Amino acid sequence: MLATIYSGAILGIDAQLVQTEVNVSSGISKTIIVGLPDKAVQEAGERVASAIRNSHFGFPPGRVTVNLAPADVRKEGPVFDLPIALCVLVATEQVSSNDMNDLVAVGELSLDGSVRPVTGVLPIALAARKEGRSGLIVPAENAAEATVVDGLAVYPVRTLWEASEVLAYPERRQPLPCSAGDWKLAQPNYHVDFSEVKGPVIPWND
Repeated sequence: MLATIYSGAILGIDAQLVQTEVNVSSGISKTIIVGLPDKAVQEAGERVASAIRNSHFGFPPGRVTVNLAPADVRKEGPVFDLPIALCVLVATEQVSSNDMNDLVAVGELSLDGSVRPVTGVLPIALAARKEGRSGLIVPAENAAEATVVDGLAVYPVRTLWEASEVLAYPERRQPLPCSAGDWKLAQPNYHVDFSEVKGPVIPWND
C-alpha cells in the first residue's frame, strides 16, 4: 500500500515542502530511499525500522520504497525520519488517518522511538502555512519555534507513538496556541555607531 505525508527541505533561509511517499510491497526485505537524499537521509531506513519496532509496532518484512518529491531538490538531514515512519505505519495499516495530506511532519527518530529536535522548523512552518497545510507535527523541543507562525496548528510530540496518535485520533488533537506575541527582538544598546565612522574601517586585535 501507499501512504503520503508532507515534510520540508531547507533551501538557504527558506524551506520547500517535500512530499514523502512510502510504498510497501512484497519481495526481498529492503528499504530504498530515492529523491536526491544525502547520507543522513539514506541512513533513515535503519533508524526508522528500529524506532518502529521499539514503539510496539511491526516493521514490514518486504520491500519499502521511499520517494521524496520533488526529486530535483536536495534532501538533507534527519528531518525526514518521522514522516517516513508515519507513512510506513499507515501503509501497513497499523495506523489509520484521513487527513495526512493536510499535515506536515518533521523530526529525527532515536532507535527507541523518541523524537529528537531538528533545525529549520520555523521556515518549514512558514512554508506549510503558505501551502495551505492545516497542521505541523514537530518534536516537543521545537514547538515554541513553530508556534511563532500564526494560522498553523502545532502538535508537539516526544515519541513516535504520540505522533501516530495525532494521525489516528484527530478528535484528541490539542494544538499549541500561537506565541508570536511573546517573541520580541532584543534591541541592542551600543555606545558607538558605524554611522559615525568616516573613511575605511580598519580592524585591529587587542
